[in-house]
Amino acid sequence: MTIEFSGRRHVVAASRVAFEASVEGREVWCSVSLDALNDHFGNDGTSSHALLSTFENARLRIEEAAKRLLAHNGGQSVELETGDFK
Repeated sequence: MTIEFSGRRHVVAASRVAFEASVEGREVWCSVSLDALNDHFGNDGTSSHALLSTFENARLRIEEAAKRLLAHNGGQSVELETGDFK
């Protein structure tokens, strides 16, 4: 299964950062929760700037976790939570 990330991302309701993936050429939106950003990546704010900055600094780990879940669920959208990071 081919999975790539476009770099498009934005903050959405409930303090989540949504980001786009391409799965076999199909656009799929994923997100990572505020709790995951706080617990695993050192986020310390709720502003869009803080969330996007934390996301960018942890992008590789977040995308790897998303890729693992996308491969497991057949390429359906995923919402990463704190338990998805080991």
